[in-house]
Amino acid sequence: MDIHAIIRSLSNKRRIFHSEADFQFAFAWEIKCLYPDCDIRLEVPFNMPDRKGRIDVVVRYGGGFYPIELKYLKKTLQYSFGSESFTLAAGANDMDMYSCIGDIDRMESLCSHFNGFRVGYAIWLSNNPAYWDSDYNASYYKEFHAPDNSIKTGKMYYDALNPRTGRPPQILTEREYSKPIVLNGCYHIKWHDYSDLGIRNGLFRYTVVCVTN
Repeated sequence: MDIHAIIRSLSNKRRIFHSEADFQFAFAWEIKCLYPDCDIRLEVPFNMPDRKGRIDVVVRYGGGFYPIELKYLKKTLQYSFGSESFTLAAGANDMDMYSCIGDIDRMESLCSHFNGFRVGYAIWLSNNPAYWDSDYNASYYKEFHAPDNSIKTGKMYYDALNPRTGRPPQILTEREYSKPIVLNGCYHIKWHDYSDLGIRNGLFRYTVVCVTN
């Protein structure tokens, strides 16, 4: 399954999405169009001794199991195409960057859980340069920043103090984000152009992180 070919094909049909759910559905539909013999499911539950949750997209193809996690990382944008209008609201960079790295960690855990696991994909699509710009000041969440040509591996956590306020960041009070993330593998992050709407915040880029056994 050629994941970059799927994304390129999708970009020719959909240059922008309303939401992460819209992106997930369109992505799954594109896979089915290009690989009609595959079995595809959305929001597939899993339950392991140390974690449980749902996988955004699961593809079974050629005897292999391919779990996919998708992130749609938005910066404020208003755009109209034909009769359709898009209004994107900015996300929270500190939480979203943590969640992106968390998707890689989840894929590593799924390797041994599902029979036939071939490759797990963490795919991020964004119109926010903060995600791919190495000069972006990620402050107390810099360890979760994954700009172009960066390497993500090992243990990552939020700094104990926010350098701007001198106090612990509020996010550490939230259980979902307070734990460090440990990646066993070593991942080279490479961002690629997806679409350009020709307006402010209209450049979308994506990255694909592949997790194998």
